[in-house]
Amino acid sequence: MKKISLLLVLILLFSGFAAISTSAKEGKLIGYCVPDTTEPFLADLTNRVKKYFADDGVEVQIADAAGSASTQVSQIENFASMGADLIIVMAVDPTSVSDVIQRAQEAGSKVLVAGSDTGAYDSIMYIDQFEDGKMIAEMAVDWINETYPDAEPGSIKVGILESRDTPEASNRSDGMHEITNMSPAVEIVKVIGGIKKNADAQAATENMLLTNTDIRVILGYNSGCGLGANAVVMRPGSPIDDKSKFGVFCSDLDPQSLQAVKDSATNDSVLRGVVKIGGADLAYDTYKLATKMINGEPYDKKNPDKLTKITPGNADKYEF
Repeated sequence: MKKISLLLVLILLFSGFAAISTSAKEGKLIGYCVPDTTEPFLADLTNRVKKYFADDGVEVQIADAAGSASTQVSQIENFASMGADLIIVMAVDPTSVSDVIQRAQEAGSKVLVAGSDTGAYDSIMYIDQFEDGKMIAEMAVDWINETYPDAEPGSIKVGILESRDTPEASNRSDGMHEITNMSPAVEIVKVIGGIKKNADAQAATENMLLTNTDIRVILGYNSGCGLGANAVVMRPGSPIDDKSKFGVFCSDLDPQSLQAVKDSATNDSVLRGVVKIGGADLAYDTYKLATKMINGEPYDKKNPDKLTKITPGNADKYEF
């Protein structure tokens, strides 16, 4: 009888612990501040993080700054005044949010920064942006060597769609420009700045192919650039007749760009390589770190994210 009673006590005790663990996150609020949700990578990431937390009963409110640093400052202030347990910040301008992040921390909100280093945060997820840009260039060079094995010096013309709106963005763009140090066959003939969105990338690509008809490779800052350039090259009436001889490469893998890379194996797409940020699932990595922060569990202050080249050769191993 004593053994049965002890067993019941243990069952009830562990059930209680499980209930506490499950409910610890319920009723909490997370503010998710991002530069622009029209960017496919950001839209996919934020929505998947929100879904993970929804299963825990945690509310995630996504705030789209639409590229405005002042709007993002106000959004962080609003989340702090609402008593958000955690504010996730992907900064439009990292220098403009340091003060407001400190005020949010003083008000009791934890702050998780992702991407650009804002100087103030409780934890940060980050990558080596220069290495990211170099990996974009490396994928392009690998493809050039395979597609144009006998290319003469300077014969492969390259266009670059870049962004330099933050120090980190400049570092990634600088990494892309390293392509000229990787292959003597390459010549950069056109660079268009301030490009992150698909629509802007389409307009820029049209301009590139109009003024530089011999471009055969485009490097793009992010998946918005890659998908935009791909759309122009693949549309009816494109000036590129032989799709097998054209390649687009970028960073920020998302579901659309992953599918495009897979399609490039049969030349139904020219987006042939994208850098993937994070481990198997960046959204899940974000969710797990954020969960530790809102539950008062130990967490690392600095969290470097892995970078992986995704090409037709390994794309089938990845899903969203």
